[in-house]
Amino acid sequence: MFRRLLFLCLFLAFAAPAGADQVILTNGDRVTGTVVSLGGGTIALGTPHGDLRIPWSDIAGLIIDNPILVTIGDAPPTEARIAAGDAAGRVTLNPGGPVELTQIVALGRPMPAVTVDGSANAGYIKSGGNSDVNSLRLDVDVIVRQLDNRYTATAAVNRASDRGLETAQNWNTAFNYDRFLTERLFLNANAIFTDDRFRDLDLRTALGIGVGYQVLNTARVRLTANAGLGWVNEDFDAGIDDSYTAARESATLDIFIIPDRLQFFHQDDGYFGVTGDDNLFVRMKNGVRLGLIGGLVTTAQIDFDYDLSPSPDRRNTDRTFALTFGYRF
Repeated sequence: MFRRLLFLCLFLAFAAPAGADQVILTNGDRVTGTVVSLGGGTIALGTPHGDLRIPWSDIAGLIIDNPILVTIGDAPPTEARIAAGDAAGRVTLNPGGPVELTQIVALGRPMPAVTVDGSANAGYIKSGGNSDVNSLRLDVDVIVRQLDNRYTATAAVNRASDRGLETAQNWNTAFNYDRFLTERLFLNANAIFTDDRFRDLDLRTALGIGVGYQVLNTARVRLTANAGLGWVNEDFDAGIDDSYTAARESATLDIFIIPDRLQFFHQDDGYFGVTGDDNLFVRMKNGVRLGLIGGLVTTAQIDFDYDLSPSPDRRNTDRTFALTFGYRF
């Protein structure tokens, strides 16, 4: 019985999604995946085994169930579904009717007016008897894309106690705004707020502005980097408060090892002081996210926070490991 349940879980976790597009080649082969675009005489197709780029002259037919922007000759793009045609080299647009493939010069996925992506996760550990340990982790992230504007918000709370003695109490939140000037180039503004009782950190505020670039944005890899100027203010409970101007950098990397199932992610923010002495802080998170059934996910994540000038008698580096379960939307 256990083996049957295990097999069923693995099947549900890694089963390929249905409803893929079909590309029919002139040699008769069929390739399934997601048609991303057509430009420069090459069609881009995302598949579970990687991204493919196929010469348009090698295509004999297409089947695309979801609406896609189709450009025929010099006409403006129109949204249509594509069905198999009545002969090789022809397809049927809905709406639009039959058309020769040679007349189609471009394909592109329509950009929704607003897209929302994010997750909410929680992890809780409680032990009794000879051990009396309680640990709670809550985190949430939301990304909203509205045409040329992208808004990102994240927050995390950690609490832990050992035999009734509190051993961890901290929270952090961040807000990010990107204004795209081109498909990849954007202006950026961000704010990071951190509170940690055991680091004597009442509140650290980091504000930054700069310029960023979407280095990669494929079905397999997304890489974004930005840099600019920042300002940091640290309020301590017992230590001496400090503030400084800084050069800042930020990078995010998402690698979809198995699309919609297994993902590696990385994010870092660094503020390097250009005023004062020994002013520097870097925060980083690395993790792996596994999709279960539907939108349910489990995440293993390690967070690092390094401060070159911590409060007296406090360490430079704090690390948090979290194993959480949640829902991704």
